[in-house]
Amino acid sequence: MVGVRLDHLRVDVKDIDRAERFYSEALGLRRIVRYETENGVILQMGPGGAPPGVELWFEHGLEPRPSATEHLAFAVDDVRGLLERVRALGYEVEREPWQIGDETVAFVRDPDGHLVEFNDFVGR
Repeated sequence: MVGVRLDHLRVDVKDIDRAERFYSEALGLRRIVRYETENGVILQMGPGGAPPGVELWFEHGLEPRPSATEHLAFAVDDVRGLLERVRALGYEVEREPWQIGDETVAFVRDPDGHLVEFNDFVGR
C-alpha cells in the first residue's frame, strides 16, 4: 500500500501579509516555505513550521471565495482561551464555544472570510 498523509490545504487570500499575520498571531502557525511566483505568492504555514498546515495562495486578480460551510479545523488545547486571544487581536468570532459530545467547538473567520474551527476533543 502507498503511504499517504495530509500535507496542506490551499486557502486563497487577497493580502498575503494580512493572512500570514492572522495564521501566525492568532493560531501560532509558522512559515514552512514561501514562493514568489510570476503572479503572486504561495506561503505554506504549519504548527511548529512543519506540515500538515495551510497553503496561503495570493494571485493577482484572484478573489477569495469563502464557503458558508467548508472550513479548516485545528485541534487546540483550550478553545475558550484561544478564542479570547483571537478576539483580542480584533478578528471576527463566527460562533462562540459550544459542546458536542466530548468536544468544545468554536468558529472564527480569517481576514478573507474563511471559516476556521477550533476543537478540543477530549481523548483524541
